[in-house]
Formats: sequence, structure tokens, C-alpha cells
Amino acid sequence: MRLIIAFTKLILVILATAFFYLLIILGIPLSFFGLGGAKWRAYFLSKWGAIICKIIGLKIQVQGKPPNPPFFMVSNHLSYIDIFALISKTRSVFIAKSEVLSWPMFGFMSKTVGMLFVDRNKRTDVKRVNKLISETVNSAQGILLFPEGTTTAGIDIAPYKASLLAYPAELIMPVHYATLTYSTSENESHASESVCWWREVTFLSHFMQLLKLRKIYGTITFGDEPITNNDRKKLANELHQKSKRQFIPVKEYVEHGKRSSSS
Repeated sequence: MRLIIAFTKLILVILATAFFYLLIILGIPLSFFGLGGAKWRAYFLSKWGAIICKIIGLKIQVQGKPPNPPFFMVSNHLSYIDIFALISKTRSVFIAKSEVLSWPMFGFMSKTVGMLFVDRNKRTDVKRVNKLISETVNSAQGILLFPEGTTTAGIDIAPYKASLLAYPAELIMPVHYATLTYSTSENESHASESVCWWREVTFLSHFMQLLKLRKIYGTITFGDEPITNNDRKKLANELHQKSKRQFIPVKEYVEHGKRSSSS
């Protein structure tokens, strides 16, 4: 039964993604004529994120206030569903690692809808992406970055890498921060294994296991005040410390509608 439910969800995810992808692509010509193409894209990306969250059973609780575009924001990184959770609550595009391009369907589509990709193994690529950031952030959309550079099991937040914070540091641009956490229902697999994607498991294999979950409970906590610093390393460190203070470690299950941990 769980497998049937997972396949049903997978089909719905594919159909919803194809539908919103078509809508976003139809809006591309607007950019050439200065008719709000970025606003169109950001709007439907947000709607796509919200629909995907509903299909996979992800219920999101928001603490704090999401920033309005234009903004630059960082977040800890736990899973591929972080993208759906965050774009459902903000008008934004992501800076993602180049490995995402190899994900079935999602890689190609995310590139064509404006997501930015960086090859962290090439130092020269950072300069290219910082230039793209300057061309992308505007009044219609913000930029979201996962500065840990990888996903974790949600026990703690790994140190933030400073390289892609050069752009906001040079402009002395305020950087917002958010933290994510997840939990699952009682008798479900622990969220650190079933939701967080950090082990050597293929994307499709992990995604199918995630789709078998009845419910996923997520919390996005937005920081109170953005941080400004013209030194990218100091900026990364301060963002990391602020994020750690508000971070809620990944919990095991939700009981009677309240987030609780059995560990």
C-alpha cells in the first residue's frame, strides 16, 4: 500500500512540475519586452513549491517573517525538499551545487527556470556565479544560498563557506538567514534518515522512500534582522552563529499535533 501511495505521489509530482514548468516557460518572452518576466517566474515558482509540498505531505510551520525581494538569504541544508519549502514561502531563486543538474528531470528544468549553479570544485566558478547573482537579484525575486555546501543529518549546522558571500559583502548588502528542520509522525522513519538526504543513497531511491511517508512536518525559522559586513569571512561566521542559535535539530516524530522528540 505504501508503495502504491508513493508511486501515486510521484506521478502527481511529475504532472504538477510539468504544468508549472510550462507556465514559467510561457512567461520567458515577457523578459525580452520588459514586461515583468522575473515577477511571473517568481510567482509560479512559489506556487509550484506550495503544490509540491502539498503532494508529498509536507506541512510547513513558519516562525518569523520572510524577507521581501530584493534580498539575499542563506539557510542550512537538509534535503532536496528544502527547495520546495523555501520557494513556497519566498519569491526567490536558488544557488545550487552543479550536481543538481544530474537529478532526473529536476536538474534540466531548474536550470531553464533561472536557478543558478556553481561548481564548488572550481575556484574560478565562484566569480562567474557572483556576476550572475548581481544580474539576478531584483525587486521581483531574491537569492537563496545554502552556504554549508552540502546536506546534513540535521544534528547541527556545518560551518558556512564564505566564497559565495563575496557579492553581498562587497556591496555591504544585508543578508537574511533562515533555518530549516523536519520531523515525522510516530511509527514513521526518523526524519534524519527519511527526509534528510546525506548518506550515499541515490536521489530516486531516497525520494521514493520519502514519498512513502504519510506526513512530513517542517519548520522554517526566519531570522529577526539581516546581517551586514564587508568582510565575507566575518559575514559567513556571523550568519553561522546566528543560525546555530535559532536552529532546532531534526526531531523524530510529531505527537498529537505538537513537535516533540523521542530521543
